[in-house]
Amino acid sequence: MIQMHRTSLFGPADSSDSTPTPSSKQASAGFQSDLSAALDATLKNFGIDPSKVTVSIAPAVPAHTAATVTAEPAAPNQSFDDAYWAKQPPAVQALRTIDDYDQRIQMVSQIPAQGYNIDVPIMAWGWDPAKVTAARQSYGYTWVPSATQDPIAEAPGVSLPGVKAYDPKNPPEGSIAV
Repeated sequence: MIQMHRTSLFGPADSSDSTPTPSSKQASAGFQSDLSAALDATLKNFGIDPSKVTVSIAPAVPAHTAATVTAEPAAPNQSFDDAYWAKQPPAVQALRTIDDYDQRIQMVSQIPAQGYNIDVPIMAWGWDPAKVTAARQSYGYTWVPSATQDPIAEAPGVSLPGVKAYDPKNPPEGSIAV
């Protein structure tokens, strides 16, 4: 529901306010009249003659004819996510069920010492494996560094002098395959 108020969000209206106050006839006409008056005042504030502008105000759509918004089915990403996590060793899989961020980060800091590789955005930050993988693939990554490795200096396909280029065919040992 939309309501029009005569009080400014910035404090009480002053006497120099040029916003027209709708007459009792306009007020009884309801929202459309109030909206028209507000549009006219706004156009005037920008130096536009409201009589030179055509504005159509469509009636509201009855609730029974409104489109229904449904959530995207979770099945495609869910099956990818389940497969991603199923490939991980049990110590790493446990990260998936930790909702508390601080607790998950603490566990993430201990897992590499046990010999496991950590995919930071997915395992530490809790990002969606399907979306992260799709984004990486779209940018040309075939591998990304694990939590204990140095970050990538250059994106795939970029070659700058003095900077180690990304080598899609030779991932460092311990990196995360995309």
